[in-house]
Amino acid sequence: MLDFLVQSGEISEPDGLLATWFHRANSKEDMNKALTSDAMILEADITVHGYGTPSEKPIPIMAHPPEIYSDNTLDQWLDAVLASRKGIKLDFKSLESVGLSLDLLRQKNISRGINRPVWLNADILKGPNIPDFLPPVNGTGFLRLIQEKFPDATLSPGWKVAYSPPLFNATYTRSMVEDMYAMVKDVPQKVTFPVHALLVRSGWQHLSWLLSQSPRLTLWQGSIRPNINDLLFVRENSHPTRVYYDIYEPTLAEFKQAAKQQGLLRRFYPGGDLMDFLYPIHNPDFLSAATQRNSL
Repeated sequence: MLDFLVQSGEISEPDGLLATWFHRANSKEDMNKALTSDAMILEADITVHGYGTPSEKPIPIMAHPPEIYSDNTLDQWLDAVLASRKGIKLDFKSLESVGLSLDLLRQKNISRGINRPVWLNADILKGPNIPDFLPPVNGTGFLRLIQEKFPDATLSPGWKVAYSPPLFNATYTRSMVEDMYAMVKDVPQKVTFPVHALLVRSGWQHLSWLLSQSPRLTLWQGSIRPNINDLLFVRENSHPTRVYYDIYEPTLAEFKQAAKQQGLLRRFYPGGDLMDFLYPIHNPDFLSAATQRNSL
């Protein structure tokens, strides 16, 4: 996605903090707002018409649960967005919508060409604070359908997460990140893992391991705004090309300003060898090579 945004002139350098997002661009009204906004990437949710009811139809629509009806179909949404220069992130809320949607993406690519990155997102594993009666999207089926129908995409496989302090504030565990990596380690696509911004710092011991195995994370915000210091902690302990910040305003603007002021001063000790923290070894040649190897 960063390569696309640089080439299209949206950002001046490949830095995940510079990318901006519009959430839930589902209805025609919200989609049109997104298309005329400064947001660079449109995120929208997909289910099928009347999902789970007797009136269910095999038509992908743009709706976030509990909504199961919409004035906007995926077909209409793609026509509108592909006429713009916006990036695309599609969030699947049911496995039933995946195959139908990928067929439509393939048809659009054949008929008009999809000249931009497409991210395909679904919560495929149970994450923090989720009870057993709230199942995620079937991960095996999700990944299989992508390989069969529309493999030219970026995968965004995530965990189904809840966060409601003080009772429900558990974070990501080592088994969660290892299970996720095991599911995607052999896929040919680029992968970015969506992570709840309010849980990233408390789970950093495990999430940093995941980041060492796969190039990218995407921090996303729920209804509670994240802590700026938590975001700065991640920023300080990761490369700018490897973490996206899908954060709402005004928090995003405050974070960007704080990141500028922070500069090269390291304030947060992430654990590990204290000497490496106090006296970091900078090797520009190695960093440049690593950045080139990890496609943006």
